[in-house]
Amino acid sequence: MLKNIFKMKKIFQIYSPVNGKCVDLKDVNDQMFADKIMGEGVAFKYNGNTIYSPCKGKIVAVASTKHALGIETEDGIEILIHVGLETAEFNGNGFELLVNQNDKVTIGQPLLKIDRDFFETHHTDLITPVVVTSKGLNIEFTNKEEVTIKDVVMMINR
Repeated sequence: MLKNIFKMKKIFQIYSPVNGKCVDLKDVNDQMFADKIMGEGVAFKYNGNTIYSPCKGKIVAVASTKHALGIETEDGIEILIHVGLETAEFNGNGFELLVNQNDKVTIGQPLLKIDRDFFETHHTDLITPVVVTSKGLNIEFTNKEEVTIKDVVMMINR
């Protein structure tokens, strides 16, 4: 019993994957994210062309269409990065993967490049949700609006 009182909880920080604006998931025009069916998280509006790793871990999933990546932290927390809405329909066009499945990644490491001109030509919304897909975790948000890749946007207590 006393052991549990002194047991320290681990806190994991999730950083912004872009330089831009952090918005609530309810502002994503996709019910899977807005209704948090995929999990808790935030989304980003940005003007850059590179998506960076929001945490240290391992790439555990890469969509064949290159629009989504899954990262698992060293302690087993799963993070999904989903670039844009309806971007799977382009079958990988407009994306350049910089990592592969099973690669280890560090915070701020470039993961993916996007061809913004391609997506703008196709009138594609590039809002990018970052969602914690692991269940049963206590997630706190930093409430920052303007962010850089050096800013913590979520803290997960385990």
